[in-house]
Amino acid sequence: MPSYPHSEENVVGYFARIFRGDVRSDENAYYFKVRGVDVDREFPLERTKLRQLLVLLSEKSVNDETGLFSDSTFEIIVSEESRSPSRRMRDDTIIVRDAEINISYEVSPASDEYLLWLICTAMEKDALRDLGFGMVVSRMRLDRMLGEASGAGGGGIRNIDAFDILRAISVRSITLKLNSATKQSLRRFQTAIYSFLFHLAFNLDIALVPQRFFEEVSRRGRISRMRRSTTDELDPPRRTYNEDLVNHYILGISTDSPTVQFLSYYHVLEHFFESIFNDDLIEQIKTSITQPGFSYKRKKDVGQLIATIKKSLQIRSETITFSESDALRLSLTRFVDIDQLSSRLDEYEPTLVDYYASNEVPFSKGKVVSLRSGDKDKVIKELTHRIYATRNSLVHSKDGDKARYTPFKDERALVMEIPLMRFIAEMVILAVSEVT
Repeated sequence: MPSYPHSEENVVGYFARIFRGDVRSDENAYYFKVRGVDVDREFPLERTKLRQLLVLLSEKSVNDETGLFSDSTFEIIVSEESRSPSRRMRDDTIIVRDAEINISYEVSPASDEYLLWLICTAMEKDALRDLGFGMVVSRMRLDRMLGEASGAGGGGIRNIDAFDILRAISVRSITLKLNSATKQSLRRFQTAIYSFLFHLAFNLDIALVPQRFFEEVSRRGRISRMRRSTTDELDPPRRTYNEDLVNHYILGISTDSPTVQFLSYYHVLEHFFESIFNDDLIEQIKTSITQPGFSYKRKKDVGQLIATIKKSLQIRSETITFSESDALRLSLTRFVDIDQLSSRLDEYEPTLVDYYASNEVPFSKGKVVSLRSGDKDKVIKELTHRIYATRNSLVHSKDGDKARYTPFKDERALVMEIPLMRFIAEMVILAVSEVT
């Protein structure tokens, strides 16, 4: 019989860690009590069911980092990006069958098999908390589940098991499932996925985005670990913040699209480009004309001043513009504390600072950034190139551009840049805020 890297004993330990409650067992099942829930009942995990799931997982493969598939099935976690969701995706199900190609599509809470695989994968990455598991289950949601089950008749309440509770406490448990009556290639499944997602968006105005990389799934959990996680601990704001910057920032955290996130955080920086650039140019001019050796009567001195201005400004289509790259560099210099940025990245993910120091952005050729080098000017220069090159690759996607972003193909690399941009955007917002 095929074996799965995670044993039955290990999985039971994972469940106990998630529920943070007591576990007992008999010859038929393991029974879990959920800590923090005032309900005097246990939720079973049948031994036979668990063993069957482990066998099924041993026969599956992984596409990217979150797609679980065989030659007849494919399941991947998705996020709903619709502005006004027309249905509650956590509790609703969409099923569409295509008799011609023998594939059925289903959007619904994750299957037991996928949940088990996700938990095991998170344990390998030491990221169980980052998935939203281990949170105290909502009493209201559990009451609704128990009420619905007891109203089903035939003792339905006994049918709620540990996987049902997992779905209740998981903040990200919606998946897209494809099932085929015949063997399908991975490429065929991938094509079918995006065809179906477009069909949903076009007909129902529902935007579902596959979360193809583990970083996308775990990001919110990591941020929650760094910040206050309950409303009981939340203080009222003591500062006022720039409204435009807040809007860009909220757009960034409200979406799972890496492109929208990156550009939203970039717009926070971009807000100050013109004013910071102008201030710097004015300071350069003031410095020049107040030098003891400067004379407005000497053509050479005036010519050098004009050259300084011309070097900073550009004329395009009879419009005077400034260097956006220079403005980005000046903004980073003014607002970003490199040591603080490194500390926040370490707290979020300890490997990220080393990643930026060792890896350029592959699709944009954005330079490596040695945040711990101690040379601030060098770091700012590298950071400017990395951010600006990546921004240009996202914005300019014309044929012939060598450094351009290809959706889906380059998404994994872009995802790695999001924490860097988010923490920089937060620094900007805080730097220009005012005490109330």
